[in-house]
Amino acid sequence: MSLFPESSEQPTGRAVLLSIKPKYADLILAGSKTVELRRSWPSNDVGVIIIYSSAPVQRLTGITLIKEIRECGFEELWEVSQAHGGGVTYKELQEYIKKKKLAYGVMLGRVVPAEVLVDPKSLFPTFTPPQGFLYLSPQDYQRVVTAMFPSGVEL
Repeated sequence: MSLFPESSEQPTGRAVLLSIKPKYADLILAGSKTVELRRSWPSNDVGVIIIYSSAPVQRLTGITLIKEIRECGFEELWEVSQAHGGGVTYKELQEYIKKKKLAYGVMLGRVVPAEVLVDPKSLFPTFTPPQGFLYLSPQDYQRVVTAMFPSGVEL
């Protein structure tokens, strides 16, 4: 069931705006990183990620569909990272995960770089970059997609 029935472009599930460091956002947009590694993940059904490339870029840079969420321990997450271009070294992943027993490999599907890099403050004047993720309402999702893809986009 889609939470966005007014749009045929919206995939099933909720949309989140995800803060991602620019070097990792670039790898995702280039298609070489097909997994996003996270210490935590929302419990609700999420089907699409709006990529917010954090400082110094500070722009909405693309959109990606989620194929699967893998909840796993460190060693399995490392294997997932290696197999899907996680973009981190063993030591970096160890430092990021720290003492978490479980972490998440967000398996990415189709990725579409934005036509227009959007300053989120132009859409949301009180925007503060989320530490992790920010749920988007169906209306906010549509505003973001329209701003990033003035010519339209098919997912």
